[in-house]
Amino acid sequence: MKIHPKLKLMQQGWNDAEINRAQAILNDTQPHDIYLSKIVFWSALIVIIFANLLVSLVLIPFITVFKSWMLYSIVILLAGTIGFLYNFLITDIGHLERHHHVLASIIVPLIALLNVILTVTISNNIITELKINNSQHNPWLLSIVFVIAFILPYLFDQMKTNYHASRAVVIK
Repeated sequence: MKIHPKLKLMQQGWNDAEINRAQAILNDTQPHDIYLSKIVFWSALIVIIFANLLVSLVLIPFITVFKSWMLYSIVILLAGTIGFLYNFLITDIGHLERHHHVLASIIVPLIALLNVILTVTISNNIITELKINNSQHNPWLLSIVFVIAFILPYLFDQMKTNYHASRAVVIK
């Protein structure tokens, strides 16, 4: 069981006044902290969107050549990788408000969905134009698989955080 930081400090000999003063110092948010967090947030969002676009372009040759399970394995692997990057960049930024996380959790998967739909459509046109011996792929199905694999790392991290928060000992 995880021990609440306040309990840990009390066990180390801190008194209530010292703990409250330390918490006040740590929780004090300066305007420049918020400004820098917003810059980091928007930069991370741009990096994730760019990474999604790059992965979509990388998928074109795979979509034109591979069929079913092999293609879906590659899509899940690439989407999961970008999802871990997304989770790492977005969740570790301090001083963000809830609407920033909601915005990121709506915009980024939506852009990923549209990118993969466009990528599959382009790949299907390439298959048709070059008369490649491969069937056309369903853009919606492939996109939904991509988005689900993309958001799974974030969902797992949120579930883990909620689980640890529910198991922590809280001192009032």
